[in-house]
Amino acid sequence: MRRYDVRNKGLGKKTAVLAAVAVLGFTGPITGVQGTVLFGSTEVSAYAAEDMLGYENPEKIIIATPNSNNYSTTASKISILGACDYRYPLTMNGEPVETTEYGFFTVYVTLSVGENVFLFENGENGHRLVINRKKSASGGSSGGGTSAKYKAVANKMGELTLPYTMPYSAPGTVKIDYLPLTQNTTFRIVGEWGNYYKLPDGTYVPKSAVKVYSYKMPSNKVSKAKVEYNKNTHTVETTFSMKMDALYDVQVDGDKVKFVLYDTTSGGSVSVPDNPLVSSVSRKTDGNGRAIYTYQLKDGDKLCGFDVFTKNGTMTFVLKYAPVLKQQGSLEGAVVLLDAGHGGSDNGATGPMGVQGPVEKDINLDLTLRVKKELEEMGAKVITVREKDTYYTLNERVELIREIKPDLSISIHGNSMGVTSDYSLSSGFLTFYSYNNIQDAAGVINTSVNETMGYPKRSIRKANLSLTRLTACPAVLLETAFLSHPEDYEYLLKSSNREKLADAIAKGAKDYLESVAVYEQSVRKHTVKRGETLSSIAKKYGVTVDAIVKANNIKNKNVIHTGSVFVIPAK
Repeated sequence: MRRYDVRNKGLGKKTAVLAAVAVLGFTGPITGVQGTVLFGSTEVSAYAAEDMLGYENPEKIIIATPNSNNYSTTASKISILGACDYRYPLTMNGEPVETTEYGFFTVYVTLSVGENVFLFENGENGHRLVINRKKSASGGSSGGGTSAKYKAVANKMGELTLPYTMPYSAPGTVKIDYLPLTQNTTFRIVGEWGNYYKLPDGTYVPKSAVKVYSYKMPSNKVSKAKVEYNKNTHTVETTFSMKMDALYDVQVDGDKVKFVLYDTTSGGSVSVPDNPLVSSVSRKTDGNGRAIYTYQLKDGDKLCGFDVFTKNGTMTFVLKYAPVLKQQGSLEGAVVLLDAGHGGSDNGATGPMGVQGPVEKDINLDLTLRVKKELEEMGAKVITVREKDTYYTLNERVELIREIKPDLSISIHGNSMGVTSDYSLSSGFLTFYSYNNIQDAAGVINTSVNETMGYPKRSIRKANLSLTRLTACPAVLLETAFLSHPEDYEYLLKSSNREKLADAIAKGAKDYLESVAVYEQSVRKHTVKRGETLSSIAKKYGVTVDAIVKANNIKNKNVIHTGSVFVIPAK
């Protein structure tokens, strides 16, 4: 709802209503009328229609964007974004400006070369904004010389020094082609191109992320490969012992996963303990000098993430199983991580009120805590990156997700556009992801939220974002609305809207988790009858003899007694 809409002559109608009130002599608040307007001794009191997060009527003109009253640019057009006292109409250079119910506005202006003056008036308040448009630099090469050229490198090796490094198909590209590499990954440097090193797999990493050793990479062999199942995180974890943490790749193909180690010879016998995800692991060294460990999955649809860690001279490859829920209709058993974007010294995007009103970090936190409450009521265990106005780096947020290994990670943000864009044209809810080759969390959540809220249907968007390009679990980033759009900003400030949106996000998370979940079976018990063996009992229930032995702590599997009661484990 817009408070003053010139195209619909809303301004004239509003003035007429208030004038009529004055003529009739009312001196108290008028139900349904917002604003305090004086007509002699008559006053109509201002009040907010509903709770607005941290909002107070500014009673003056705020220009949030551009962020300087003497702003310079070479652009021919920019957006002006701001707020004003919602009790009065707003004009710019004498022309009416459309505002929202609470006085938020944007104007997309054309600039002449030189000084452009914009005078805003709102009640008794005025604001003078000067925008200086400079001439664009003349044409010509911006490179300032010859471009960098590729050159081969020999007898050098590198080690990644950052927690999570993104390799690229070519220097400077931003397309997501490859998986991120973990800290301490070591490799031959086969070439360099400008500020990038080339790796044996053909990818490039920034030189700033690499510690260089000027000698030939020694031979590397896996001496031991130990496979374990972690029941707490539902992960199958293989720890490889070798001299160096080799450059690696992960290839997922249906019910097979290949863990490839470059410049490494395979070794170590691999035995697989009882687990719900992996049935066997085979190994080989191929003709290109790569150790390949192939994991045969029991059900490829139940793989919900993977990751690689290095510690104390070992490399651990982790495969994540689907969420295990207690029962239908409940999220008990699921672990969800919620990340409220920005915080502390990092405001994130600012809306029409600039820093004088709620900014992105405030909205993100409020919405995240509401989602947390909803998910907990559904039975999920929820872990939050922050629950107050605290600053965390992107690396700290990513490392927390990798450590927790949740069933789902959701990062909640607000969107914004650059000053040269027309702010009025970009609005609404968006879902971002980096990898969707494991499970379609982004698609399920996006569809669910849009349908629940009645938003226009929008496709999910692939992006190279720190909080989505991790592979430890399905990870999405939700841009709830555009703070640079006055109506979107006002929408997010209203508590009733945030509550509805929180409900929708929680429902979307539930829809995803239930779409891939497995459920704990009720405890089954079997009373041994005369003539039965563990083998016949195991066959009857479709489980292994070893599983029954382990579940019941049987000392001698060749001796069982009639009348004994055994717990039958889940398949």
